[in-house]
Amino acid sequence: MSVSIKRFFSALLFSLFSYSAYSQTQPTNFATKFEYDLKLSVDANKRAAYLKKNNEQPSAYEKVFTVLTGAVQVANIVDDVKFTQSSYQITSIGNLIAGLSTALGGQRLVRESIGTINANGLLSSVYQEKRGNTDLLISRYEPPKKSITFFKSSFRNPINSTTLEGQLIDLVNVGYQFIGRPLPTKPITYQVSDARSVKRYTLIPAEVWEFPIDGKKIKATRFYKTTSKDDTNTFEIWFSEGKNFPIRSVIGLSEQYGATIQVDLKKLPNL
Repeated sequence: MSVSIKRFFSALLFSLFSYSAYSQTQPTNFATKFEYDLKLSVDANKRAAYLKKNNEQPSAYEKVFTVLTGAVQVANIVDDVKFTQSSYQITSIGNLIAGLSTALGGQRLVRESIGTINANGLLSSVYQEKRGNTDLLISRYEPPKKSITFFKSSFRNPINSTTLEGQLIDLVNVGYQFIGRPLPTKPITYQVSDARSVKRYTLIPAEVWEFPIDGKKIKATRFYKTTSKDDTNTFEIWFSEGKNFPIRSVIGLSEQYGATIQVDLKKLPNL
């Protein structure tokens, strides 16, 4: 498989930005794992239109996806989540299923979010991610200095920095913002780090769905991100009633990839 094809599928598979009534007290000093299945749906027509517009040709490997229908499981994700009274650490590892892992040389997605906990939720201090064979990317936010710095490979190699003030979250801790805290009933706007830049996301509360997990019917509220001309990627996330666990998240990628990524919680964690 050529390097360019590997890069395409690495980007496609890893373009990620997690029961009844419980107490709404913020949990402290716990450690647990959240396990997810990641499914991929590809809109071959959308991808083909993008290639045609840019005078590009699809690879033979890409053509395999034209025969796929529905969502196909392509990876497993395990989030190792640790909370104390004032800090948290989340390590997220995504592994491709056997066939794709072999085809793509065992590439995986490794992300980590470290920060503090306050009355408004989880504040991201350090966020880092490594997608397959790409460089390690890191963002470090220092509220006292009102600055965020981006690094490549290590903290010894800063790329750029910018001023930033307020609450910063990232692509990992967004799913765990409301554990033990009431869900917002109105749209809420975040500054979000993806280890490359900071974007503003507005999440809007919507309807309640019901999910079968561990033989139980779990109600969860859907939140969706607003889109714009400059940001056409969609994002939806469902939080369970009570403890507000991330039950499902769905990312709709741009026409460049013509794909939708769906991440579903496999079982209820012990918490």
